[in-house]
Amino acid sequence: MIDSNQKFNPVVKDRLFYDQFKYCISFHLDEINCLRELDHDSIDEMVQRRQAWRQIAQQRWVNGKQSYKSNILGRRCKEITASTVSDLHALAEILLTASNKFKLVVSVDQGYVYTNDLCLIDQLDAMPQLTHKNYTQAQIDRPRNTIQLKHSQHKYRSYFRLIKLTADEKTQLVKFLKNHQNSVRLSPALTQWLPISFNRTQDYFFVDYDTTLWLTMLALVHPGLIRKTMQIIQAK
Repeated sequence: MIDSNQKFNPVVKDRLFYDQFKYCISFHLDEINCLRELDHDSIDEMVQRRQAWRQIAQQRWVNGKQSYKSNILGRRCKEITASTVSDLHALAEILLTASNKFKLVVSVDQGYVYTNDLCLIDQLDAMPQLTHKNYTQAQIDRPRNTIQLKHSQHKYRSYFRLIKLTADEKTQLVKFLKNHQNSVRLSPALTQWLPISFNRTQDYFFVDYDTTLWLTMLALVHPGLIRKTMQIIQAK
């Protein structure tokens, strides 16, 4: 049985994971993104599609392009073994028969299960097929929609959406932000983005500022750019 006081690393937040889950276990499992649909038949169908694609890819580069082949195939074209398929179904079965709510998030070969059910965490913890396990626990340390900073001259922080801008849209946005750099704080990543030719904004870009009027002006330059605004409060 997992000891939540020792096993879980705290993640300080203004709310639970996905606003409902206290615990998260993350882990590595080959081909886990075959579990985007948590259904045994869907898993087999996805595996078959990948196997077929990888066979085509291997054949395509077999003649005279061995060095290029070794570079492009790599992980995405490695063999999907019967053991890997069995591991996927074993994990799916545990999740499908779970008695309490959870959320599964998958990315490449990395999985995350969010839940309030320590018994489910125990079941996953006991699976040797899952490697590089990590355990986190949401720890609420501030009011909702706030961010704690030790030192800040501003009252609000707004995060950008992930948006692809036209060249003209970026030019207008950059001009606006540069004109206000003395009154707002741009995140380091946003500052680095301003002079480069890449036009896509990132969801970790943020701006600190003092008045909602500034946000209104930004919306006139590019509507819908902001995805989240948080009040800045003094850290204790």
